[in-house]
Amino acid sequence: MLKYRCAVRAAVVVAMAASVSAVMAGPVDAEVGPNLVSNGGFEATASIAGSGWTPSPGSLVEGVDYFIDSNPAHAHSGTRSFAGGTVGRLGFITQNIDTVVGQSYNIHLWLANFSGVAAGTRIDVLWGTDLVYSAADITGVGYREIVIDPIATSTFMMLSIGLRDDTQVLNIDDVSVRRVQDVPEPAAGLLFGLGLAGLGLSARGRWLTRQ
Repeated sequence: MLKYRCAVRAAVVVAMAASVSAVMAGPVDAEVGPNLVSNGGFEATASIAGSGWTPSPGSLVEGVDYFIDSNPAHAHSGTRSFAGGTVGRLGFITQNIDTVVGQSYNIHLWLANFSGVAAGTRIDVLWGTDLVYSAADITGVGYREIVIDPIATSTFMMLSIGLRDDTQVLNIDDVSVRRVQDVPEPAAGLLFGLGLAGLGLSARGRWLTRQ
């Protein structure tokens, strides 16, 4: 399986992203808390209605542009996945995520192109109004993981996933958003260490003056 990490690196930006927002964080792996996405595995319902996801209003037709794929062979886990592929343009599904302003998050999703036809395929991922991931002419057949690490700029962020496939459909599964564990800034850690060292020297000085 291939794993793509979307971070502020020139090679990744040039090869995969049409644009990367300034809200991107550095790559991080320490995640805490529950998955903030409702029905990220698309297992809850046989239809997108009531699933926790909202399709692009007025522009997508369920059963034509998108559907819940109930073929277990097309699922990354479980028995269902989401299949979408609007012809000639992107069709989006969206969900609002409760977030904390300034907090870093990790977005994970798994993408597959079971038709094997790369021409006319594309995926865009938006965090709020910012494009945080984009790839076109998607090769391969099996699932590959996409990991994106944005920062929240509002108390809720809209996660939008857009798919285009001019011949068949693309499948996504196991979408998750989790909070990144806060770690001390290097400077703060250094100051803390110096403070401890200073306390140690002070205590030693007092001990020596008593000898």
